[in-house]
Amino acid sequence: MDKQFSLSVVVCMIISGVVLTGCASARSAAQDVHLIPTPEGAVPVPPCDEPTWVVGEQEVCRFLVTPLPGEKVHVGTIIEFVPPVEGQQQSRYTVREDIPPQESVTEPGQVIPVKKLFVHDAETGHEVRLGDDAGGALFETMTSEYVIWRYQWDGRTETTRKSGLYAYILEAGEEITIAQQPDKDPWYPKIDNQWVLYTDAKEAGIYFAKLRVHNITTGEDFLLTEGVPYNRPNRNYYAISGNWIAWVDGSWAVRIYDLKSRASRTLAVPKPQLLTGDVSISENIVVWWDRFWHGCDLQQNALFTIPTVPPGWENISVKPASPVTVKDDQLYWALSVNDEVYRFTAPIIRNR
Repeated sequence: MDKQFSLSVVVCMIISGVVLTGCASARSAAQDVHLIPTPEGAVPVPPCDEPTWVVGEQEVCRFLVTPLPGEKVHVGTIIEFVPPVEGQQQSRYTVREDIPPQESVTEPGQVIPVKKLFVHDAETGHEVRLGDDAGGALFETMTSEYVIWRYQWDGRTETTRKSGLYAYILEAGEEITIAQQPDKDPWYPKIDNQWVLYTDAKEAGIYFAKLRVHNITTGEDFLLTEGVPYNRPNRNYYAISGNWIAWVDGSWAVRIYDLKSRASRTLAVPKPQLLTGDVSISENIVVWWDRFWHGCDLQQNALFTIPTVPPGWENISVKPASPVTVKDDQLYWALSVNDEVYRFTAPIIRNR
């Protein structure tokens, strides 16, 4: 680690592979920054005049931009984040998947094995299987109250269960239907409290699907939008937190829905240019990526930019290792330097 820094260096901000300039001197900002040693062997990278995609594994250059003047919200000191060690806090309930070998079964009349899913209760030692031998059970997501899972009927064995999305209530040991075929074709669920957000691919186009939300407690299920991207890997085109839902619509605008007031609106942001989704929302803050990372304080309707590279790292080659997410006014993300992953966090600060 190189721990030597020059206070004459110009301080810039980078946003997930894109640098923000407008840059004040490090001498004037020294009291406001937390210098993190630059990784050994980091490769220098020149600036760009225009946004540039990463070509293969080589980062060609970075685009320099300036944060908006007079932002009512800004990002505080960036520090390294150490995730909790797995197993430190053992959950009472865990899931276990039993995936059969991929070798095809050719014997006539032989039962084709399916993917099995089990919920284990560490307190009682009891284990429950979700699904049956007529189809595969696939784990989707889990909270302290629910396991969200998918059932896919194999089409050959008799069963009363339909392919679709289900919730298993951990404490009660009950199963709730969220959406089933043939009425809906549910995919890619996200859950917060009793609300489940999912795409309905029935009668969908090539690139867009319907976005629906389901209440596990009441059974309420309704359509949010006809067009949300759904079939592109490693992208978060929609998110839910508390009463707030955010998504990227068919026109590549960022939309917000308030479950409490049942009102929706489109964020008044500049026309997207390189929007790839990766939406995250928590409380009154929503973040997304469009050329660089943006945020919006919904309460103040205030836009702000999000630097993701700590001071001193501006001129080295870094790649995003995970998108920026927000939870309780705290941002989290990861960067990669020479295939080594570094995790960071920073608070959201509102000007009073």
